[in-house]
Amino acid sequence: MGRHDAPAPLPAAEDGRTSDIGQASPRPSGQSFELEIQAFTRQLAACGPDTSATRSDRLDLIQVELDLQNRELLEAHAASERERRKYLTLFERLPLPAVVLDRGGVVREANEAAAAVFGFATTDRLCNRSVYRMLDETARSRLHAYLAAPPSGTEEGPATAIPVHVGRPRDGGYLSYDAHLARLPACSEEDGRVHMLLVDRHSDDRQEHERHCHQMLSESTSTLIHAFDLTGNLIFANRAASAYLDGAETLSVEQRCAFDGLLGSRALDIEVLIAGKPTSNQGRHATAPDDRRSFLIQKFPLRDDSGKIVAVGGTSTDVSTLMAGHSDLHAAFSLANDLANRDPLTGLANRPGFLERLRDALSRLDPMGKGLALGFLDIDAFKDINDGMSHEIGDAILSAFARRLEDIMGERACLGRFGGDEFLFFIADSTPEEAERLLQRTLGDIRSPYEVAGTRVLLTCSAGLSHYPRDAERAEDLLRAADMALYSAKSNGRDRISHFKESLRFTSERRLRVFSALRKALCEDSFRLVFQPKFDISDRHRIIGAEALLRWRDPQLGDISPAEFVPLAEANGLYNALDLRVLKLFARQQGDWVRRGLRVPVSVNISARSLQGTELVPSVLALLDYHEIPPELLLLEITETGLMNCTGEATRNLADLADAGVRISIDDFGTGYSSLAYLQKLRPSELKIDRSFIAHLDARDGNGDGASERIVRAMLALAESLQLSTVAEGIETEEQLAWLVENGCEFGQGFLVSPGLEIAAFETLIGA
Repeated sequence: MGRHDAPAPLPAAEDGRTSDIGQASPRPSGQSFELEIQAFTRQLAACGPDTSATRSDRLDLIQVELDLQNRELLEAHAASERERRKYLTLFERLPLPAVVLDRGGVVREANEAAAAVFGFATTDRLCNRSVYRMLDETARSRLHAYLAAPPSGTEEGPATAIPVHVGRPRDGGYLSYDAHLARLPACSEEDGRVHMLLVDRHSDDRQEHERHCHQMLSESTSTLIHAFDLTGNLIFANRAASAYLDGAETLSVEQRCAFDGLLGSRALDIEVLIAGKPTSNQGRHATAPDDRRSFLIQKFPLRDDSGKIVAVGGTSTDVSTLMAGHSDLHAAFSLANDLANRDPLTGLANRPGFLERLRDALSRLDPMGKGLALGFLDIDAFKDINDGMSHEIGDAILSAFARRLEDIMGERACLGRFGGDEFLFFIADSTPEEAERLLQRTLGDIRSPYEVAGTRVLLTCSAGLSHYPRDAERAEDLLRAADMALYSAKSNGRDRISHFKESLRFTSERRLRVFSALRKALCEDSFRLVFQPKFDISDRHRIIGAEALLRWRDPQLGDISPAEFVPLAEANGLYNALDLRVLKLFARQQGDWVRRGLRVPVSVNISARSLQGTELVPSVLALLDYHEIPPELLLLEITETGLMNCTGEATRNLADLADAGVRISIDDFGTGYSSLAYLQKLRPSELKIDRSFIAHLDARDGNGDGASERIVRAMLALAESLQLSTVAEGIETEEQLAWLVENGCEFGQGFLVSPGLEIAAFETLIGA
């Protein structure tokens, strides 16, 4: 090979010389050492015969190869040093105490946490000391056995943990730890070294000691200690409590009722859960037929670390001996117990006292007898008396009502006040029919007027009846059945008696489910509006407005009728939230129509109760202003019956809305008792004739003219004299429509023209 065929020399350093060992120039990016060495090998092979020139070239190439190898060693060493420093840092800063021991138990390495545990200021003072001198005798033996055991081959061997007590030289005390031992990889000068990591178990020992003390205290005391979960089940009873329960440590809600005088009632638990603070009560429990003992029952909330109540704890202390030795104290205790179970206003038994008497009566019933009748009474519309005549007069009426019940029912019935305007009674050894006859006489006498502060007040009462054992066997279930029957009586017109029927149980459960879903729906905006057209009676094709009807579909319950959920909202104080929801839906849609150039007057139904607050008027005006809706495009519909119960505040609110341009419509006109003066005062724009009258327009009497026709003619004449628009609701036949046209009704609604329509269908109808 000639000189000119020799490969080109490798790049030299900037000064023209080949780099010294350890000073090699940087390797090209992405090129590995293996590729460079292969390139050098090929150049050596291409040098040909060994001449002085080729020997020089070979030396140059060998020098470069050595440089590359040296550079690789240096980089490997640097990487190894970085790894060593990383793991050394982890070791030194580990929050757990850690040391490295040789086979003789001498500390060779230690972190700062270990130095602090062993009582040394620095790790240097701890190193090169025997760890045996700082451990208890048992730990020294176990550690020596581990260190002396030969490692298995080249493996590090399995890790293990031993309990140790570390002595502190400065204070002479001991600390408890679990020592986790693991052999380190074998090295020539460090063969057999062991890593020891200390995990504090001093707190575990303390907790175990405390737990043992608590357990001994719980099991040794004669005081009954118990706990109930949030649903009322007994979840803990100490040895003393379990002895009274025939060895049982748990009780269901149903089973615990027999021990209310011993462990406290469910009502007492609920009081603690609601108030979130301790309470106490007295109880009596029969441990044997001739041994009835007195207990002081204390209840308190049990909370988790976050402060949330997770259970109700309690203690019951037997005070029978104390009471027996102190007759005056026993009398005071009995008096206090009686007062605790008596309603302070009426003197009747309160709810806990009544339930105690009811349970006692049920336990003494003759199985072959007539059973027991339980009644639940509620004064109709008592809230109006309280609001209109003051609470002092309301309290006087409740007291007079209680005295009248006592006089009528006599000694055979046990009476109680459930709370508010609700009263209870039960009659032992009575059939449902006998109880109803007595209750009918009672309700008749209750209707006699009451003279209170110079005012005559007429009361009516609704009642529900249940019977043992036909309807229920437990006191609480019997009370719940009577409550369901009472609700049925109130729903069917009030001033009547209803007996419990099994179908009411489903109705009650359904009502509870709907109410729970309603509250959730009000938070999640699950409602929508449909629009039923209002049309010109003389030209049914001319749509002059619409009524907004609220619709609700629940994911679990499906479509729920307003006839079902609106009364629930009224009865449970959700009417204002429901009205605001309807008004927001109306404003959103009406604002869209106004921006598109559509002028559609829309009626919105609201509760008369909402008018009695201060929120409705500013809310309505703010919605109209925000969506830029002319006030005359909103008609607020209030039922005539609701308007009759309006206070002066409600009347002023209606006047404010009318002054702002909002129109008022009286719905279901003819079903209430409004006067001409009242109609003039409210300044309505429209009267809506109730569908019940429209439905009977074709019913004729012997004179050839139906009663409904005469009533509707009178309504139309009244509206004309007051210059009010009239809307007939529920028009379903051509005959009804023709009669209304003939007698001068202006507008109508009904299935004859259209039911409530979804927004898209309604816009199609009006040509939007």
